[in-house]
Amino acid sequence: KNIHLLFILPLTTAAFCIRPTSRVFGTASIRNRFEAPLSLKLQRNLHPRQPSMLGSESARGGKGMPDNNRTKILGICGGIGSGKSTACQLMVDSLGCVARIDADKLAHVVYEPGSKALEEIAKEFGKDILDDSDNTQIDRKKLGAIVFSDAKSMSKLEHIVWPHVREKIEERIGEITNEHQSCATSPNKIIIVEAALLLETNWHDLLDGLWVIQSSQSVAMQRLKDTRGLTDDEALIRIRAQEKRRGIGGSASRTTDDGGISDKLREEMEHGVVTAVITNDGTLTELQSSLEKALCNPASFKR
Repeated sequence: KNIHLLFILPLTTAAFCIRPTSRVFGTASIRNRFEAPLSLKLQRNLHPRQPSMLGSESARGGKGMPDNNRTKILGICGGIGSGKSTACQLMVDSLGCVARIDADKLAHVVYEPGSKALEEIAKEFGKDILDDSDNTQIDRKKLGAIVFSDAKSMSKLEHIVWPHVREKIEERIGEITNEHQSCATSPNKIIIVEAALLLETNWHDLLDGLWVIQSSQSVAMQRLKDTRGLTDDEALIRIRAQEKRRGIGGSASRTTDDGGISDKLREEMEHGVVTAVITNDGTLTELQSSLEKALCNPASFKR
């Protein structure tokens, strides 16, 4: 049997659903209300082992040949504090999706000593970014000081790392697909890939759908204060650091005054890049309801 994959953006820790209103924007629009915030335990670690031919037509059932029995790949992204990690884990733990792949965790594997990516990073940024006591490892503080203060340097780093992360994602997808074939127990044959910058990677050929989780700035700030102990100023700085990021920066992944979606996201949907937008300004129960309705909506997927 084939497997469907789902990518979810952004890449962060689990968030809490705080206040009322969770919506799905696609063919259908929904709105539910919840009273109390709930937390979600996120404990699934996925590690790459073997390659797959996920991007090939044969792996997807052939060009122009719909296969409703295969596993889908769904990408999920969202701005900091949007609750994307919570959404992804809910889809696995409560809504029957096959598995969740956390691209941020796989990125750490890419930086491992002796890796090709580490070699390329040291060549681009110089050996000064290596650890003083162990020159086989990158000193993340040194590298961070460079890339977080210069957008061009960040772009160079991302273009080095992203191809390696995609390779690891495809390996993990292949492994999950093989496991699912021998033990097909998930009611929703969907593999979720969570990555904060999924829209910027242009991995659209890998996905059967791409969802953006959005929230209001006030709710995102409250989540960051509650879950990370940040002050108002610290939370706002982190939100603004994503200002220019495609699909998640600035107002792109923040709800409008009337609770709708931004013009930027609407344009992404019109071009068929984003297939669903889910507003997460409510509780966990409301978020789960919105995700469930999106899963049942064919318009939430490209194929």
